[in-house]
Amino acid sequence: MGTNYGRGIIKQVEELTVQNESLREENKRLKAENRELRERVTKIETTMEARIEATIASAVQKATTPLLLELSLKEEKIVKLEAEIVRLKTQINKDSNNSSKPPSQNGFKKIPNSREKSVRKSGGQPGHRGSYMELPKNLDELVEKGLARLEIKDHTGGMEPYVSRHTVDINVSLVVTEHRYVIVPPQHRAPVIYGNNIKALVCLLSVGDFIAIERLSDFINEITYGAINLSDATIEKFMTDFSGKLDGELSAIETDLLNGYVLHVDESPMDVTQKPDYSEEVPVMRKSEKSSFTAYIRTHSNKQSTLYTVNPQKDAKGCERDGILPRFLGIISQDHEAKFYKYGAGHATCGSHLLRELKGLFELQKIPWADEMRLLISNMNKHKNADLLAGRTGCAKGILAYFEKSYDSLLSDGCLALATLKENEMGYLELRRMLARLAEYKDCYLLFIRDYRVPFTNNLAERDLRPNKTKLKVSGCFRSWHGFLTFARIRSFFSTLKKRSCNLFNSFSSVLLSSPVLQ
Repeated sequence: MGTNYGRGIIKQVEELTVQNESLREENKRLKAENRELRERVTKIETTMEARIEATIASAVQKATTPLLLELSLKEEKIVKLEAEIVRLKTQINKDSNNSSKPPSQNGFKKIPNSREKSVRKSGGQPGHRGSYMELPKNLDELVEKGLARLEIKDHTGGMEPYVSRHTVDINVSLVVTEHRYVIVPPQHRAPVIYGNNIKALVCLLSVGDFIAIERLSDFINEITYGAINLSDATIEKFMTDFSGKLDGELSAIETDLLNGYVLHVDESPMDVTQKPDYSEEVPVMRKSEKSSFTAYIRTHSNKQSTLYTVNPQKDAKGCERDGILPRFLGIISQDHEAKFYKYGAGHATCGSHLLRELKGLFELQKIPWADEMRLLISNMNKHKNADLLAGRTGCAKGILAYFEKSYDSLLSDGCLALATLKENEMGYLELRRMLARLAEYKDCYLLFIRDYRVPFTNNLAERDLRPNKTKLKVSGCFRSWHGFLTFARIRSFFSTLKKRSCNLFNSFSSVLLSSPVLQ
């Protein structure tokens, strides 16, 4: 019995061992399956997270792409607008002080005075003797010729000695001269005609002092106590007749200009209601319908003479019609006008215009190089003025060589400065143009320091043109091409007389008497 019990125990142990092995195998299999399931779950979770993240990123990108694109376009637009604002500010800030614009285009803008302030007080300086009115030195001669009258008023009651003091005044009176003829000459066919003095005075006041025709008529009427009442047509005829007698005087002015060493040239627009059209085979006079035309008055000037010409367009054909520049063989002083470079033996391009444009390049375009070049050109002019004041007639060779070397060196520096700028960057185009001009026209810009007979500026021509703008302000415009031409002819004579310190009234009267003045 004990043996059977032991065998039963052993059998149970063996069965339990087999079951245990089976359970172990089952446990290993379940662990493997569990591990596999965990891995699959982890993989699924990772894949789901990636898909979710991708979906979210796609949705975010899809939602933000239009916004980013719009933002990018707005940023680009802002950059362009800022550049445009800078460009417009630069354009608005251009004036006669920092560009080639004339003072007439400054508008209401106040231009600061660029002169250095003096330490002296305003007014007369210590030791100044002052000035006072004096009697004309040729008083006796004027009295002898009947051109002046000397009166004596004795306040002494016959006592001596006495002190003389004088009063200078004028007496305006109407003069009527009766002419008695056996045979009336053609020029005096009318019962009453105007004398040469009133004609000379009217032409002088109208063209010389720009008094409007209506006010001029009122003035003559007033000083003659209502005896003379000039119509507009009469005044215009005075000027037409006077202009017709100027052929010889204008020919003398033209000869003086052509024989000069330097000729100053410039032009300015004027308003007219009619002008000739030279585009046709036969020139046709065009008349404006509503607004006025723009025509141009050109001055040819030196220190002694002025000759104005008028043209419908600002072109080289006008220079050919004028006939002055094609025949001139000297130096032409001008403001860098392309059509003028084809005439003359040499050119002096205005240094004042260059200094103003360099100033604008520095102040408006923020280019430091321009201020350096401006300082060099200014120093050249100061040196020349000092030499002329000291009586020197030319620049020393060593100093001239230094100036020219500095000029070339600054041109090279300018090219380096240009290389640092982008093509669409502010100041690039202006600097490139300036460098090209200074390189191509170097001889024209440096002629004033190489030849002291050549002026630094073309201001003489500008001063001759400036009064014509006053005429435009007074009259608004010229009502006919004939009137414009007449004005230019008389103004040429007037300006030349002023330069030569001639007596204006006597000279105008002499022309009416067919007596040469400038010939």
